Amino acid sequence: MKKKKLIFILALFAVIWNSCFDDLPYSRRQERNQKTTDDAISLNAVKKYYSHIPLLTLPQTQDKANGGHGMNDSIDTTKDSTHVHTDACQHKHHTRGLPDIQESNIVPLWDEAREWSDSASVYIEIPLNISGGKLYAHKTMKRKGKKTIFERVRPESMLVFEQRLGKKKTDCYMVTLIGEKDYMKKHGKKMKTMRHIPDDHAFTGVWYKSYPSGRIQSAYYYTNGKRTHKIFRAGCQQQSDYSKDNDFLSISLVDRSLSASSYSIDWENDVYYCAFCGLYHTYDGGGCEVLIEYCTRCGQNVDDCNCCYYCGNDPCTCNVCFVCGSDPCTCYSQCPDCGHDPCICCPDCRNYPCTCCPNCGNDPCTCDDENTEPDNPDDCNGPKCPICGGLIVDDVATRASVSCQICDGDPCAVCGKRHCNEVHTNDPCSKSQLLSGDADFRNKVDLFFDKNQTEYFEDGWLKTSTGEYISPSNRTESSLSYDYSRQVAGKLITEHYHCHPAITGQSCITSLSDLKKMAFYYQKGNIDVDNYSFGVISDIGCLSIIITSEDLFAIFADKVYNENKESDDVINSAWEDNITNVKSGIPEESIGKLIRFFNSTNAGLSVMFRPMSPTDKNKDWVTKIVNENDQYSNKNCN
Repeated sequence: MKKKKLIFILALFAVIWNSCFDDLPYSRRQERNQKTTDDAISLNAVKKYYSHIPLLTLPQTQDKANGGHGMNDSIDTTKDSTHVHTDACQHKHHTRGLPDIQESNIVPLWDEAREWSDSASVYIEIPLNISGGKLYAHKTMKRKGKKTIFERVRPESMLVFEQRLGKKKTDCYMVTLIGEKDYMKKHGKKMKTMRHIPDDHAFTGVWYKSYPSGRIQSAYYYTNGKRTHKIFRAGCQQQSDYSKDNDFLSISLVDRSLSASSYSIDWENDVYYCAFCGLYHTYDGGGCEVLIEYCTRCGQNVDDCNCCYYCGNDPCTCNVCFVCGSDPCTCYSQCPDCGHDPCICCPDCRNYPCTCCPNCGNDPCTCDDENTEPDNPDDCNGPKCPICGGLIVDDVATRASVSCQICDGDPCAVCGKRHCNEVHTNDPCSKSQLLSGDADFRNKVDLFFDKNQTEYFEDGWLKTSTGEYISPSNRTESSLSYDYSRQVAGKLITEHYHCHPAITGQSCITSLSDLKKMAFYYQKGNIDVDNYSFGVISDIGCLSIIITSEDLFAIFADKVYNENKESDDVINSAWEDNITNVKSGIPEESIGKLIRFFNSTNAGLSVMFRPMSPTDKNKDWVTKIVNENDQYSNKNCN
């Protein structure tokens, strides 16, 4: 009997000990959790996820497009919704929120990414550089028994990618922190590295969690590192729902980089009286928020309350779609071809725009009665141009009769349409015209060409989609480089050029090392493919390369710059066969060798060249090819 009691006591002790041990740091429970994170989301996966976000918008506390909402606008909350979009949505999302930040002004700081985990999830936090640090929060706050305060502080925002332990699904959201002015004075530096769940016991301020589209998921007010209030948009509720003693808040986010004057105005006086909260603030009603310590709707404290920020209900009863702006959402009834409801496609051909023949009105054209007599100059039957209605006689010279209207348009080499006036950015013929007609680009090339005649060191530039020019951080006689994390990360490049000094006698074409740099920037997501050109300025002119097929170039880039940061054997062999082991006559014939290399590797690249000399800079870029006879020549762009 005593033995049984002893065994029971020991077993009970073991259970209690294991239970306590599981709560200790570095315990077996954490080890088990650690095993579930073997498939945890990586920074590379996060970057791919980010590339599919259609639009990144800061938390929208009000609708700036309509000047704010009324007092009870739970029905008319234009552009706000909990509608879940699926593949049936055949249009881009253009959520309008506050502020009107240009998308290019929101730059993820990938090199400052933070990874950490707790007992529930794995997190990757990507700090955001918004407007070059020139984003400010103008805050008006009415506290119980206190004077209304006006503060101007810099907020901090980050993208958060969260993966629950043991799950594959990844959630993405934005967290924006707006500290109180007193807190910022004492602890402002901590805001730069603070986690999305504030890990500073002194943090006092506003916390927003929002979808990438700007719709707010939840908002809280922190006092000394703890959640003390939940924030709702007050304009969606009846005034009677709140006590006159509630705290009220109004925040406007101002992008000083877009308009310096918007920051320097006397914003404390440029306000309107809000009859709802009794505050004076810049957007009547729509930007008014209320702070609660205990939710009277659901009867929960702030940590357990799940009521919607916009309508105040749990479950949420918002109906207005932030894509189509309708209640109920009409996304599913919008035509996938024309994007309108009701549909405005042609009732005959069902296309938008209409593709019916302007001559017979049918699609396909029925003008050809199949009794065409090629030798009869008065027979006007046959295929007709859908643009001008003229007879298409590309291959029948005898049909060019004055008695028939003849189409004088040639098929476009890119889209195949006749009378095409569209400039195709990925078409080498169109691109050569664009480069030749771009005065800023042309002047830049002229300047570097002149300097290159006497320079010993390589030089060059990057130009971004926002118009910023970036100079190399390091230059030598045979190379140049950029500080990627400081100068390039998070930016889209449209121009990528460097010089081969005339004094050193370097080639007029790119080296394989140059192509590795191009591939690296593409793999990092830094190339604006439709507007990008890469080139070399040498003693005989300027070589430019464009991406004409991104699908092919993506494969080529992975071969040129593989996971070992080297080119694979296929690329190295093709380079030797087409360039290293081939002798050329005049220097420009080297360009033909480069084109053969691109063709043999299916690189998806096209080449154009502008011949130059110190005394003649009047020539334009001309698209170059290797013809069917394997001869280096100009492409016929007519």
